Amino acid sequence: MNTTDDLMNKLKNDVSDERALKEYLEKIAKQPDNPRATFAEFYGKKLQSKGLTSGDIERLTGLEHAFCNKMINGKVSVTRNNLLALTIAAEMNIDEIEKCLILTQNGALYPKDSRDAVIIYAINRGLSLAETNSLLYSKGMELLGQIKE
Repeated sequence: MNTTDDLMNKLKNDVSDERALKEYLEKIAKQPDNPRATFAEFYGKKLQSKGLTSGDIERLTGLEHAFCNKMINGKVSVTRNNLLALTIAAEMNIDEIEKCLILTQNGALYPKDSRDAVIIYAINRGLSLAETNSLLYSKGMELLGQIKE
């Protein structure tokens, strides 16, 4: 698997004509971490690999059934809070969560932001969504997965 830096170096140094560009594009299209994957595809594969169902995620997040399914299936846009709830409930690691943030065009977790720092801390320690929300609550911070009216 190539890192982003590896791919950038290849583009700068090795892709010198359209034939090489075509080969490069074909190669990256076949990679399992294709950046063109949708959130729904990526999230669905992660749920499957972890043996979780959308029903499990609904139960863990407390999000309403139809709304949760629409988010998981890419039928509605996902807010950053709900995305973090969905991904933490799915026991994703920090790299997987950052990928989901990118796929949904939500802001990356920012370690200089105190709320994001608490969330990063919780993710890195494998805390559940309930434990993460408990930690956020203890710090007087907004919880994850709450739909604002």
